[in-house]
Amino acid sequence: MSQQILLVEGADDSNALYHLLKRYDVPIAERGRTFPNRLSIEQGDGFEHIIKTLEIRLRAIAGDDPPARLGLVLDADHYPDQRWQSVTSRLREIGYQSLPPTPHPDGTIVVEARRPIVGIWLMPNNHRPGALEEFAHLLIEPNDPLWPRAQAVVQAIPVDERRFGIHAMKATLHTWLAWQEEPGKPIGQAITKRYLNPDTDTALSFVAWVRRLMRSDLAA
Repeated sequence: MSQQILLVEGADDSNALYHLLKRYDVPIAERGRTFPNRLSIEQGDGFEHIIKTLEIRLRAIAGDDPPARLGLVLDADHYPDQRWQSVTSRLREIGYQSLPPTPHPDGTIVVEARRPIVGIWLMPNNHRPGALEEFAHLLIEPNDPLWPRAQAVVQAIPVDERRFGIHAMKATLHTWLAWQEEPGKPIGQAITKRYLNPDTDTALSFVAWVRRLMRSDLAA
């Protein structure tokens, strides 16, 4: 049995991507279980822990035929180039050689003989800084009248009163979510409710990357 794993940083990522992929009928295993030809979404407890345990995870799925697939969904945060260098340097230490110098704009997939296939998606869209909230922001309709109002509300808060610190996008997004028909839905349920549009280019690109990673004919 070939394992197919999507490893994300935390619970919010897991929930949001579960709902997005379900929208497109991507076969997903029940949480906490592994099934043939189904994608398991697992939480990795943050970027640093994922990098630290990456070799152990890859060893655990080595030897599958066809090769196992491990998709890494990682936050770019403020410095996408540094994040990319961190994950690709770790993969080189483990033994991967065919790593591109920059992320593919549609998601990276690394295929090498006798090794698990590794996919890398840097949130939000492989080149911009950010995380899950920036990804969700790209699913808001461009002409949505409430988004600029949410931005204005958050920006109007004096800097010394911003309890959210550097997380302005997270504060803005959740302000906007609080103004929907059913206020305060988490990102995953907001996708299901279509407050966030799962048909945007960013969402479709992510789903297409997952589908490519899962393809049975993908091999070195």
